[in-house]
Amino acid sequence: METQLEAACKLYNALLHAEQEEYEENKRTMSRNELRQLALDLRKKNKEFQALHSQVTQQVAERFYEARQRYFEGLANKPRVKKPHRYLSLVYPQSGWKLSNIREVGLGKNKKRKARLYLSKIGFFTLVIHRELPLERVSQVCVKLYPSGRIHVIFLVEEPESQEQPSEGEPRKAVGVDLGLTRLATLSDGRYLENPKPLERSLERIRVLQRSLSRKRFLSKNWLKAKIRLAKQHERVKDFRRDLFFKLGALLSQEYDVLVLEDLNVQGLIQKGVTKKRRLRLHDSSFSELRRILEWEFVKRGKLVLPVPSYNSSRECFLCGGINQDLTLEDRVFHCPYCGFTLDRDLNASLVLLKRAGWVPSAVPVELRPIPPLPSLGLKRGGKVGL
Repeated sequence: METQLEAACKLYNALLHAEQEEYEENKRTMSRNELRQLALDLRKKNKEFQALHSQVTQQVAERFYEARQRYFEGLANKPRVKKPHRYLSLVYPQSGWKLSNIREVGLGKNKKRKARLYLSKIGFFTLVIHRELPLERVSQVCVKLYPSGRIHVIFLVEEPESQEQPSEGEPRKAVGVDLGLTRLATLSDGRYLENPKPLERSLERIRVLQRSLSRKRFLSKNWLKAKIRLAKQHERVKDFRRDLFFKLGALLSQEYDVLVLEDLNVQGLIQKGVTKKRRLRLHDSSFSELRRILEWEFVKRGKLVLPVPSYNSSRECFLCGGINQDLTLEDRVFHCPYCGFTLDRDLNASLVLLKRAGWVPSAVPVELRPIPPLPSLGLKRGGKVGL
């Protein structure tokens, strides 16, 4: 597979150079069809590119075209030459692949569904299938190689969009979620989720692996082994975080019909970070990914997501709307100087977000209570919390 990825990377760079030459000579950019045809022509002339399936070749052109369009729309930087270690996926459309021999193996908790996948020009893979797969509706197959050597296969399935809305007479429940560094999420119903800080807890191990990598000769066998060990540790942190986020999203979307989130400028928060430790915790909390996963869990169940402005949400009084300008980051209890209302800072902020979205709870929670431990990857090992 590494051979095909390297060929796809070189083809992408060849299309980029051809596009630059076309613009310098004729002051125009090539269309989607011209790029796809150029990719096929380059494949015919270059034996190295013939290691790619014809449909995969056109998908490389499609990837370059989409990158260029995002640049024109102001959504991304200008396309640039890709390095082989940054080009890690291939896309097969409706041809060039075949899934067969779907079977169940193991018993009890070890029970799995496996299958055999054939990819043209690459060969056979044995897959572990995590969910039911309607083969007749698969429109694309993407095979992705991770730096640790792990391979994921993603099937893109076409399904009719269904947004099931609750009936008019059905009572609808809403929850406001305030995001923070100490408590990752504080809910307007009084529950909260502690920030597990997976990156911070793994930082010492990552430093050891990074030092080991820096002492190896570049591109030697030992260097490659050390690089894989470091990549696996980073992926373990990422898997822990995403697993926890998905479980939190599933929990909330099953209990509530409306999700109210603050519209945070995460990059602005990171740039304003006073200390290195605070910036690290902002990266570790991964607010953008948490918001995206929570929104996805609600939308896929046909429920509403309401983003509201986050400005002064921690300083505004839920009861009277007054602003406490003297509140600092060290103050964990909100006290309103106008009406005397006192409540936990994060809980007050989640109630303010809910109020800004037009939802007023029937009662204000008196005290906070933790969300019961969510079964999560690496949450406990040998009775100790850690990764």
